[in-house]
Amino acid sequence: MVNEFIIKNKKKIACCIIDNHSRLESNWAKEISINITDYLIHRFTKYNFDVFISEDEDDILYHVADLNFYSHAVVIASGTSTGLSDRLFQAIDDKCNEDFFIAGHILERGEDSYWKNGYYELHHQFYIVNLKEYIEIGKPFTGEMRSEQHIQIKPVRSEENLHGDNEIPLWIKQGSIEKTYDMKCHGWNIISEALKNDKKLVDLGSNIRNNKNYFYYEYDHVFLKLITQAYHDQFFVNNFFPSWNSDSIPDSIPFNGPLEQYITVGIGLNWAINVFKLGFTDNTRIVFTDINQNTLKFMKTMVEEWDGNDFHLFYKENMSFIPNGFYRNVDNYIQYTKDEWEKFLENYPNWKSIWGRIKNLAYDYILIDYMSVYDLSWIDINKKTLINLSDVFTHSPYTPFQSYKYRIACENRLIKNLYDIDPNIHLMVTSRAADGYHPDSKRIMSNSVDNFDLTDINDLIKPPWHYNDWNSPRMLF
Repeated sequence: MVNEFIIKNKKKIACCIIDNHSRLESNWAKEISINITDYLIHRFTKYNFDVFISEDEDDILYHVADLNFYSHAVVIASGTSTGLSDRLFQAIDDKCNEDFFIAGHILERGEDSYWKNGYYELHHQFYIVNLKEYIEIGKPFTGEMRSEQHIQIKPVRSEENLHGDNEIPLWIKQGSIEKTYDMKCHGWNIISEALKNDKKLVDLGSNIRNNKNYFYYEYDHVFLKLITQAYHDQFFVNNFFPSWNSDSIPDSIPFNGPLEQYITVGIGLNWAINVFKLGFTDNTRIVFTDINQNTLKFMKTMVEEWDGNDFHLFYKENMSFIPNGFYRNVDNYIQYTKDEWEKFLENYPNWKSIWGRIKNLAYDYILIDYMSVYDLSWIDINKKTLINLSDVFTHSPYTPFQSYKYRIACENRLIKNLYDIDPNIHLMVTSRAADGYHPDSKRIMSNSVDNFDLTDINDLIKPPWHYNDWNSPRMLF
């Protein structure tokens, strides 16, 4: 059975999630996989992919092909993570502009492999199918793994290997010599049918590979090793602060200024532009709130010491310790910061004048986790207030370890707490906890809290793994 989960017909690439949760023996692995998949759907829907869900990949491929609307199907295993960025989605778009029948992890399972004398495997975690070519060759079934001696024409493969692993060629094509194999690995049939029809089978490419993770939930000995990356992502963002905002500066904010109190998460310079655009007085108070004390320390140093020039150099001089285990090139990140700074100056050539006024306002710094116990007595109820919390309830490094239901409860709780303080407080977020699952796609993101709706878990569109637990007789707080 195929669940047509989210269908908008805005994009020709279908997201096909293979629900493997019933096959997982570890309850903990299943819980994390469900949390990650919930967030995965949230991100796919943000980028206008239609989402289909099924436990059977052949059924889902037949289904989307028969709809005669989509050009490609992205077949993705439940529990696949996008890590700390959304680069995966543009990478998928770019890949689908290339010429191929299947792009995936195609592994040679020969005598030197774990499977000994096995035929080539299409790894189940992530692959893309060109649906036009899939239909042309008769929509072949994928082929499940099983031990079975059989004869196939041995494919010809690239001499180059993926990241030094001689099991993963960059491409394979039809050969001319028959060979007897002892194992049929996943994808054996669609691979062999593709090769018979001279279709191109290629690797996914680094832009996709580097922006997704699969934690092999099926195998505890592998899962327990790989899930450390998700823990490191959380450790990283709790200690390292990015130089620049991922959010864009809004064109307009429905708030009647001037600001008397602006409460915001730390990072970058967007906050200063928002304050400037909305207007402020000599008595305006700025409050930085964050879960990362290094972020707050940097913002305090910036306000007190930065002269408004060469932001990238100031950032580099005041960068916090790089958390152990971080593998990316820091110099490249400083170059990125410089590039963003130069674009920022093009948009705001009067920046020095703006900064000269804003840095002299009153500032406070609050170390807080809006997903735990907190106190809001530091909010001055006598000031006209705007609170900008960005994506605090959908922040990717925390989603593997926080259930979707919990994040909804945290968002509801904050809205209720702010309403009890002052219903006129203006709240601004870039995403809501229920995005991707709420039937109303135009929910309020920026307005006074008395206009914000709470999320009723009973109203949400439910994926199969939440049919039983996404319900509650009371509003979740």
